[in-house]
Amino acid sequence: VALYNGKVLRTTIDAHVMALDQKTGAVLWKQKVAEWKEGYSLTLAPLLANGVLVTGCSGAEFGARCFLDGWNPDTGEHLWRRYTIPAPGEKGGDTWPNNGAYLHGGASTWITGSYDPQLDLVYWGTGNAGPWNPANRKGDNLYVASVIAIKPKTGEMAWYYQFLPNDSFDFDATAENIVADIQIDGKPRKVLINVNKNGFVYVLDRTNGKPIAAHPFTNQNWAKYID
Repeated sequence: VALYNGKVLRTTIDAHVMALDQKTGAVLWKQKVAEWKEGYSLTLAPLLANGVLVTGCSGAEFGARCFLDGWNPDTGEHLWRRYTIPAPGEKGGDTWPNNGAYLHGGASTWITGSYDPQLDLVYWGTGNAGPWNPANRKGDNLYVASVIAIKPKTGEMAWYYQFLPNDSFDFDATAENIVADIQIDGKPRKVLINVNKNGFVYVLDRTNGKPIAAHPFTNQNWAKYID
């Protein structure tokens, strides 16, 4: 759960988000996020960022087109939606074939993201592509198996980094994104660290998404190196 201003905020397996009174348990508001009969569910803790409640969703295995949502934590008002699979004509839409595959592209956001209050950016990992077989979705398939940085007030995407183009291995990138300030070559850097399901640990510049380093932490044979 998330705790905010006397409220307990949580999501539900049948794709709702709700606020409970922290003292009594009474339901203060409840909103339907998506239709569970279409494969959507919510299994994560919400994230509070700059006064906005951010939620993600699950459903890639069932052919969902996943997203992030922003909510007013006091009232439950829906503020914005950011799809993690772009439509034709949107930025990244040309990484999907023109056959409707994007409508079932996956990129679930089923683990809670991270927030940097200094940069006012939320970092969220996305899951596997749908379906697993990539035959009908040739291309890089943004923003599958990626981390996206968004502005919590609007849902606008500031940058992205894709860990695995055209995912066919279920190497989703939903692991926690660690926000850290570290010294690199004697200079302080604002970084994002992701220990990825694909066998590499990544260090990204969290101001712009540029890779600083990526090295395998276990035996893997899908890539020789990350350039």
